[in-house]
Order: sequence, then structure tokens, then C-alpha cells
Amino acid sequence: MKPHVRRAAASLGLLSASIGGCSDADEGAPVTSPGGVVADRCVVRLHGKGGQGGSPTVDAGIATLSPDGNADGWGGRQWLYFPEDDYASAVEVVAQAVAATQCAEVVVAGFSNGASFAAKLYCAGETLSGTLVGVVIDDPVTDSGVAECAPSASAVAALYWTRALESVAPAGADCSAIDWTCEGGTSIGIDAYAAWLGIEPQPSIFTDHQPYWVVPEIEEWLN
Repeated sequence: MKPHVRRAAASLGLLSASIGGCSDADEGAPVTSPGGVVADRCVVRLHGKGGQGGSPTVDAGIATLSPDGNADGWGGRQWLYFPEDDYASAVEVVAQAVAATQCAEVVVAGFSNGASFAAKLYCAGETLSGTLVGVVIDDPVTDSGVAECAPSASAVAALYWTRALESVAPAGADCSAIDWTCEGGTSIGIDAYAAWLGIEPQPSIFTDHQPYWVVPEIEEWLN
């Protein structure tokens, strides 16, 4: 099948093993921190490999939820989104956080390993019980999780790229050699990745590998 073509909504990286992205790790119990927060509009932030979640916050009526990844990795947590059982586990972590907060509109914003999971969630057509309106894919590990991309008509996506990962994992790089978590085992490169997503990459405000959490699309999608 040829890459699915889809235009994102409006246009507008510290490269480190502690937040970046690519290799299998031992699966652990998923952890969420609903904290009693209730909000109609929610942003779910998905950390990179070796990162961790945090307590929910609310600002201007928008809840920010930061669940822990569903597996161990690099001394912290990571998102293990393949094979199918692990993908289902990762989706359940997000779904539980959304349900606990009673979100009606949700943007999922992932960075690095979390961005790769967010991209797969988007391409798999997930809707989070009809609440998902947008997905931010920020400096992802470019793997084959986006192949045959078929998103839900109710969600749009934006792709941000610092270019910091290109020298570490160009197209065809063996992810196991650099201890990254990559579906398919190799990096496919940003060009193929963006083509499958059907989204033109936008430059991040950063040039090193660090998260761009406050992208302009979030406010637009949740307005």
C-alpha cells in the first residue's frame, strides 16, 4: 500500500540516553497519576525512553496528564508499543488517565520514544473513546510503527523535527546497536516516516533533542 496522505492542521532537541529513544526493555506495571483532577480538555504528555510521568496539573481549564510508560527502560520508564500485547498495554495506560480525568477532548503529545508511540496510536486509528482530537509527534524515533497509516477522521496530527537524531540513527540504522526501541528494528528516516504519516515535518524551536511541549496546535485544537 502506498503511504497514506494526510495534511496536518495549522503550521505553525539535548540528545541523551535519558530521554531519547530506541530498544526493548523489561515490561513493568503501568502507572498513572490521576490525582483527582477533572477537566473537559486534556493534554496527555508521553515522555521519552528513560523518562517518567508526573502528577496532573490544570491551567486555564486544560489538564495536563503525564502517565508513566508501560515498560522499564534506561533506568526509568518507556513506551513499549509493539508487539500487539504491549501496544494494547500502552494504549490502556493512556485510556485510563483520560477516563479518570473525564476528558471530553484530548490531545496526545509525545516526545522521542513517546512520539513514536503517539504516531502509532494515531496511525492505528485510535480515538480514545471518541475524545482524541489531535496528536503531536515531537522528534520521534523514526520506525515502522507508522506503516500503512490509517488515522481516524476525527483526529489531526502535527510532526516536529529538530534533525538532532539524523546523525545518530539515519535511515537503515540498527536500533539494537544504539539501544533504541524501534518497531521493525531499524530507523526508516524522517522522509519515509513523514510520507507514511502524510504530514510535512515542521522545524522545532529547538535544534537539540529536547521536548517542544507547548506547540501552537494544542491551543488551536482545544479552543
